Amino acid sequence: MRKFLFVLGLSVGYVLGARAGRQRYEQLLGSWRHVRDNPAVQEAAGLVQARAENVVGAVKSRIGSETSDPRASSAYTGRLNGSQH
Repeated sequence: MRKFLFVLGLSVGYVLGARAGRQRYEQLLGSWRHVRDNPAVQEAAGLVQARAENVVGAVKSRIGSETSDPRASSAYTGRLNGSQH
């Protein structure tokens, strides 16, 4: 009997939560879209992306200049580019 009541409670909680949950999900999604589309956020994201590209470029050139074996250099830069060797 206790298991039945537990499962019944879970079921009722799931149904009620699903109804309220969808509305809350839509509210959070709307807030996220509002923040994402904010020009200040877009500008900051662009700056972060540019900085990340500069760092990746610096790491690639440093790896290339510090390795004496050209095969090792190409293996590391290939991994940085996303290819798997």
